[in-house]
Amino acid sequence: MTGSLFDGEKLRNFFRGDYSESDAIYTAEVLSKNDHIKELEDYLSTQFDGILVKDVEEKDLDHILDRIHFEINAKAAAKRTRGASKILKWCFRIAAIIILPLSVFWGMRGYLNHNLGKETWVEIKAPAWTRAQFSLPDGTTGWLNSNSSVKYNGNFNTNRQVALNGEAFFDVVADKMRPFKVNTNELIVKVLGTRFNIASYDNEKNIEIVLEEGTIELNDREMINSRIMNPNDLIVFNREKKEMSVEEVEPKKYLAWTEGKLVFRNDPLDVIARRLARWYNVDVEVKGSQNEDLRLRATFIDEGLEEVLDMLKRSLAIDYKIENSNLKPDETYTKKRVVISLGRN
Repeated sequence: MTGSLFDGEKLRNFFRGDYSESDAIYTAEVLSKNDHIKELEDYLSTQFDGILVKDVEEKDLDHILDRIHFEINAKAAAKRTRGASKILKWCFRIAAIIILPLSVFWGMRGYLNHNLGKETWVEIKAPAWTRAQFSLPDGTTGWLNSNSSVKYNGNFNTNRQVALNGEAFFDVVADKMRPFKVNTNELIVKVLGTRFNIASYDNEKNIEIVLEEGTIELNDREMINSRIMNPNDLIVFNREKKEMSVEEVEPKKYLAWTEGKLVFRNDPLDVIARRLARWYNVDVEVKGSQNEDLRLRATFIDEGLEEVLDMLKRSLAIDYKIENSNLKPDETYTKKRVVISLGRN
């Protein structure tokens, strides 16, 4: 390729996922040779907005950058092919530039899928105590709640599917030819363009889906239960009974976590306990028979766990104690534990 002209159009086709065989071969050569390194750096920098995401202002991409660097390092260690290694070496040479690792990753991922037939996955995580805003390659945006993750395949532009563990809010870009799907262990959520929240934590007995806008088709894995959701619907799927229940709710209450708010609207104690456990990453146990009259209406912003529990104690006929974390034999720590008792001492 020495002496040939730099062809930005072939790169543009490749990065947006609509490319020919010659586009893929040309991109692989550009990434693995030094002939056009300066032109390539300039091109990727100027084309960044169009290649990856729309409206990137004020979006936090740190978690995506972390994942990309992990993928690059993992593939470098694996040394899959000589061609892939050349691409990775080129990636490392420009890794100090914040824009380029993103652009190169998508190109490298497409190259590996095209030439090696290997599945490549991207996973975005929100660790405990955090929330993470994300953007997907099709322009869909959303939020991940604490201890949650979303994962999608390298062929996302042609097959818009993600796997979710935990809680996420999605604002899906409409595309009638390519429905958007969210997969959990038990459910498949299919949408065209909509805004909805789904909570699917492995350690909880229920999955909750709340629809703010648009329409959702909901199916279980056995294709026994199927529902069409309308705006303001809340569907609760019981994992043990394999049953769905539906009610009309105010979606804002279920989406408030994306704004850092913990909102209760006439919620019973079992719901309060479950949401406290998620929010503060603690184990919560309620002792005594449930009393449906114990309901709470409140909004908390930036309050600590003890502040919220003190508020509950003043508002409801309960008491509580907090048990600190303990070191386990494997040198990890247990979660802090909250025990809520009915009636005051």
